[in-house]
Amino acid sequence: MLLAIGDVVRVRSDKSLGTVAGVAAHRSGNVVDLQMNGNILRPVRPADIEVVARGFKPMTSGRALATLLFLVLGIAAAVANGHYVRDLGANWATVVFVSFTSLTTVTGGLMNVFNRPRRVRV
Repeated sequence: MLLAIGDVVRVRSDKSLGTVAGVAAHRSGNVVDLQMNGNILRPVRPADIEVVARGFKPMTSGRALATLLFLVLGIAAAVANGHYVRDLGANWATVVFVSFTSLTTVTGGLMNVFNRPRRVRV
């Protein structure tokens, strides 16, 4: 199971909700620390929890700048590939298709590699 700090999870035994506060190593294995109601930390085994919702961090200026840079690189790749395909004699539908897929592939790939949420396997 992949968890990140801020994910909302439910404890299977008593159906209580909590947010993941951290992961601790214990003699018997890893333990997930849950922040329960009233800022109480409760250690729970990973097998006893199920993910209810994923937490996310708000967009920072650094991530926004990186997203803009990835979009510019995607547009540059789309224009370059579109010109190359057009010079080969393709029709307008093929040029649009190649340009669009180049944009989405480059931009999406870079965003998934660099701007993805960090998860910890427990």
